[in-house]
Amino acid sequence: MPNGNNNFTVHPKVWKDWKIIAKHHKAKEFQIFLPDDHSGITDEIKIDSTPQLKAIRNSITNATASLQLESIANPYDRQPFLSLGWKVYKMRWGIDNKGKSSGLRIIFCTNKENILLIFIATKNDCATETKLEKEFLSRIKTYLS
Repeated sequence: MPNGNNNFTVHPKVWKDWKIIAKHHKAKEFQIFLPDDHSGITDEIKIDSTPQLKAIRNSITNATASLQLESIANPYDRQPFLSLGWKVYKMRWGIDNKGKSSGLRIIFCTNKENILLIFIATKNDCATETKLEKEFLSRIKTYLS
């Protein structure tokens, strides 16, 4: 189980995922507020400038630090990366006052020192569970190799 001093990193394709979400949800908590000069902008700065992403990150890191991660996210039913020390989680996140069942699907994985945000999409953007699984497993595999 990860400890309280985790590195929170984001798979590069998550920013494309988020751009699609922000396009459909015009509320300011989905928009990334960055200065005109984007050079040198880290994932941490992007997350801190986006209220929804900041809340998601804080929820995951706080639950991890307090060893309560499984109270907010379910371990994925298959764990193909356990041999590499990574455990995959799937979390639902309610948006637009519709609750978790209509909200975001967030896939992340953890090891002793790291939390890696792999995939984020609305329920409507996840065509089927099979396509969702294929996409995020591919992302994890390429990131870890």
